[in-house]
Amino acid sequence: MASWTDTLAALFAAHRTRLEAVVTRRSGDRGAAPDLVQEAFARVLKLGSAGSAEADTRILYAVARNAAIDHRLTRTRRARALDAVVPEQLSAPTPGAEQDLAGRDALRALDAALEELNDRSKEIFILCRVQGVPQAEAARRLGISLSAVEKHLVRALRHCQARLAAHRAGDPP
Repeated sequence: MASWTDTLAALFAAHRTRLEAVVTRRSGDRGAAPDLVQEAFARVLKLGSAGSAEADTRILYAVARNAAIDHRLTRTRRARALDAVVPEQLSAPTPGAEQDLAGRDALRALDAALEELNDRSKEIFILCRVQGVPQAEAARRLGISLSAVEKHLVRALRHCQARLAAHRAGDPP
């Protein structure tokens, strides 16, 4: 008795070319047909045998047709969405030299504010706000309570906000 993978390999050899033609016709995308047929075989592999070669073949063709239809619908939706986009939405305006300089200056002020923090508050701020580590994970990594992480983070945020506000107002720290 042949294994399911052997049976599917035989189906692949017997039906791949025909399936690619069906998928090309349904999807309208000759370039995507081999990938869509491959996906269909992968899905059928996961499903397992339907019990007979005829049933397995019917399922394979149905899965391939559905994949082709889904692909075509996705391409159509994507094209409509792109047609609705105006050129101004595709590119963000580049900042001028003055904005670039102001941004760099603000980053330097933030960096200086971070240097004024104690080591633990600075570490927690960088973990949570720069690296995106959740507060509970930061607490676990550092071996402290979630409440302690929250307090350090609030302290660091308030300090940085105050320093940036002073920087924008032109006040020295």
